[in-house]
Amino acid sequence: MGFTFTGTSGARTRLGWISFAGEVVDEPPRVSSPYRTMDDWVLSYVSAGNGSYRHADGHTCAVAPGTVILIPPRVRHWYGTPGGRPWTETFVVFNGPLFDLLLPRSGSARREGSRRDGPRTPRPEPSVEALRAIVRTSTAGVVDAEHRLLALAGWLLEAARDNDGSGEPSTAIATAARILADDTAVELDMNDVAASVGLSYATFRRRFAAEIGRPPAAHRNEARLAAAASMLKLTDMTLREIARRFGFSDEFHLSRRFKARYGVAPSEYRRLG
Repeated sequence: MGFTFTGTSGARTRLGWISFAGEVVDEPPRVSSPYRTMDDWVLSYVSAGNGSYRHADGHTCAVAPGTVILIPPRVRHWYGTPGGRPWTETFVVFNGPLFDLLLPRSGSARREGSRRDGPRTPRPEPSVEALRAIVRTSTAGVVDAEHRLLALAGWLLEAARDNDGSGEPSTAIATAARILADDTAVELDMNDVAASVGLSYATFRRRFAAEIGRPPAAHRNEARLAAAASMLKLTDMTLREIARRFGFSDEFHLSRRFKARYGVAPSEYRRLG
């Protein structure tokens, strides 16, 4: 438990910069009341605990596990938990030309207190492991810093995806999706996951595919591959080390799955970065 803080990337690049990033793990969030205003974009991904987000116009939105909070620069806001209860969030404060192109900053989405600013719950959920890899990676020099920014941009694009239009998943399936996408190095038994959300395996698998748009195993594999891709871009870890970290049997297993998903071998993906 506690608060982990990582410093700046060490370089402002032509693409932008990360001012700071970190994680709050089973601790109260540290956001000044009644509102705060940041000069940069603020991204927070809440993976455990419940709270709320308050716009400058006083409107509040619920925040639950799986919520992505994205606040443009100079927008007054507050988010936190009732009574200072703990939660777990991964956050990044960032800015720059890359994000001016990628993220909306005009019209109603740019006005202070706009209700388009703040929380959303993307389905399927983006990989928290991939975001943690971005947050936890230190960079040395401009090229490394740009790789980190591009990885963050890719994660934001994943978070902006909507599901296939079938509507929001039920609480049970949303919880299962979060279990499958988190802590991807741990071995999971799908029967245990189904039981943890109160469903038989057959019902769980059918409902998961219908509500998320892909089977449970494919959802978990997607999260593992996204995290592996971030590590390839952002670290010098060997393929064997990455495979072990994210629960693949060996580097050859990871390489086969990676090429099927991204169209290139991991070594080529790293070289092209």
